[in-house]
Amino acid sequence: MQASIRLKWYQYKRHYFDFLKVLFGIVGFEALILYIQKKGFLENFETTRMTLFLLLFSTSLLILVQTSISISRERSILERDFFSGLSRLSFSIASLLFESINAVIEALVFVLAYLTLAFYFAFDLPEKGSYFQSFLLEVFITVVLVYLSSHFIALLVSVLTGNSEISSVILAVIIGIVQFSLAGTILQLPKAISKFSALTFLSYGHKVFGMSNDLYHLPSVMAKFHIPIEKGQLNQFKASHAAILGDWSMLAIHAVAYALIFMLLLIYRKK
Repeated sequence: MQASIRLKWYQYKRHYFDFLKVLFGIVGFEALILYIQKKGFLENFETTRMTLFLLLFSTSLLILVQTSISISRERSILERDFFSGLSRLSFSIASLLFESINAVIEALVFVLAYLTLAFYFAFDLPEKGSYFQSFLLEVFITVVLVYLSSHFIALLVSVLTGNSEISSVILAVIIGIVQFSLAGTILQLPKAISKFSALTFLSYGHKVFGMSNDLYHLPSVMAKFHIPIEKGQLNQFKASHAAILGDWSMLAIHAVAYALIFMLLLIYRKK
């Protein structure tokens, strides 16, 4: 186990600049999205719903793509170490540990940037969360769980694509597109495929993020024309302790599932 941790620490130091790029990218995406969407954000349902989704989608896709690239670069060296007797199980555990630490740091940066930009643009953020007294703690938990899934999927992508950076990027982007298309919180899905939204972690993250930002009680941009929000879309963001805990649980299940699949593939899939 110590050898695996040392190897991961060596890789971490070797690619620390990639991690810094992700942190700056998170802040950059937040600033750009909030600037573009500042008219209507936290004022009407439609604008706020889209803004919250874009914040999670853009940053989680950035993490997924960049992490996949960074891991793929070390794949040939890693296969050599496996050939020399490095435990695949120990390395998989060490990988999950380091990616989890990255997710926590990234979530902290996201929350701090969100708070700072909200102050700069004079957005009226909720004083309390819908589950905890602390709004920021609630958002932090949601973002950590979303980012954990992104990191663990990136590990899974790295196992499937080997040392091909191009393949890693293509597969990561495809996964991102699937997340966007099947989330069901922005696009109205046909009944035949609506059940597949359960397979996207972004769907649960967006719903909880919306609950925390009191999305359910915001008026529609079409309210002046007396056109109501479609109930199915609105009720997804109706906050309750049970709903938030349920969505957090599903996010955790997604992250654990991706982690287990990664471990199994790494241990049993040969080069």
